[in-house]
Amino acid sequence: MKRINKTFSGGEPTWANACVGENGSPGYWEYAKGFSQAATILIDLVISDPGMRYSVDEMVYPVCFNMRHSIELRIKGAIEEIIHLSSLKEIRLDFDLVGSHDIAKIWNFFKEKSKNLDDRFENIVSNLDEKIMDIAEIDATGQTFRYPLDTNSKKHLVDVKIINFVTLKERFIKLESSLDELNKLNEFLRTEYQWKSFTKKLSRKNLFEIANILPPRNSWGSEIFSNAKSEIKSQFKIGSAEFSTALRIIEKHYEIAPKINISIPLLGVNEKDIGNFFCQWLKQHKPHSGEDVENQEGIDEILRKMKKTFEIQDDIWLSVLPELTPENLAGLNALFYFSRDLDFSECYIKIYNNNLNEAKIFFHNKDEDSIRRKYIHLLNKTNAIQGILKSIYFLKNSITADNLIKEHLSNEKFSWIEETRSDTKFQKPSYCGYPKD
Repeated sequence: MKRINKTFSGGEPTWANACVGENGSPGYWEYAKGFSQAATILIDLVISDPGMRYSVDEMVYPVCFNMRHSIELRIKGAIEEIIHLSSLKEIRLDFDLVGSHDIAKIWNFFKEKSKNLDDRFENIVSNLDEKIMDIAEIDATGQTFRYPLDTNSKKHLVDVKIINFVTLKERFIKLESSLDELNKLNEFLRTEYQWKSFTKKLSRKNLFEIANILPPRNSWGSEIFSNAKSEIKSQFKIGSAEFSTALRIIEKHYEIAPKINISIPLLGVNEKDIGNFFCQWLKQHKPHSGEDVENQEGIDEILRKMKKTFEIQDDIWLSVLPELTPENLAGLNALFYFSRDLDFSECYIKIYNNNLNEAKIFFHNKDEDSIRRKYIHLLNKTNAIQGILKSIYFLKNSITADNLIKEHLSNEKFSWIEETRSDTKFQKPSYCGYPKD
């Protein structure tokens, strides 16, 4: 019969129950934050009460142990991330995360492999190197602040003699800040790499940099292009085959192709299709003169408005249905739903393909109810045209967006129009390393 543990168990009050194991699935990051927060709390406790209740001579050991252990876990979590990124590039990385405790060894592995994987790690690695090696010098394997003697019965910290709590806090704050930046970069790269816009040696960011060097597409084959090719191959240390692969990605990429004067058409819809949708949307959402009455809260008024909306939708549907195609339906929906998370244009393509597969099934089965429901659901969105325009700008089809605003919205007083027009750069956070437009 399995013994029930009474010490590590749930109880009252319920807010004091911590979720562990598979109940929350904590990883290196969660463990590391726990140890680092414990270190910070203890440091502040000692500093705020100088030697009265908490002896610096005693508290230094749990403080430094927690600091050091949190850093070990943070680096191991970072290694876990680059192992995942490497697998996406079909590069095998192996490291004994469980059995390795030597901070210098762990850090040196991350330092070497991360910079070989993606050059965006270089700055953060350079910033962290001295701070982490400083700790590794005093407590390489996590034993110095854990026990008074080493495995050879020699006293720890004989050469150190004094550790200042204020200095500990100042150094640890800077180290934590840098490690937080590393974590943010790892999280961003995990998302970026899943879209597969990279080559063996070149990251997605590198492709943007290369496009900035390339001349316009219509001048490829000229001497200017040849010079740019030589410069790129030398700067990024790639051969002709990888250079050609990079060009193929750049030419078909919504965000990068405009840098070489190529505009990638929107999927499933053109300017006319989107304009038609805007016209229908305005029929439903534009205020109608003479419609407003004083009793806005009355049930009769609510029912009257609902009836009016349904009548408008019936008229819209009758005019839309004959010309609507699976591609149009998928294209409109993709532009709207992509606007919710404007980070990677590759996501727009995925959203479109998913919507197209669904729409084709509806049309193949002549399922008019589902087709109508899908269209009207988008039509009912009060931010539909704002979202669609944001996506069009992000996808570098600015002329189309400007034409749509001029043709259909120039006389409308929507407060978001100028904001949407001006929000055309969609720059990535600085830690992501992308070149500015």
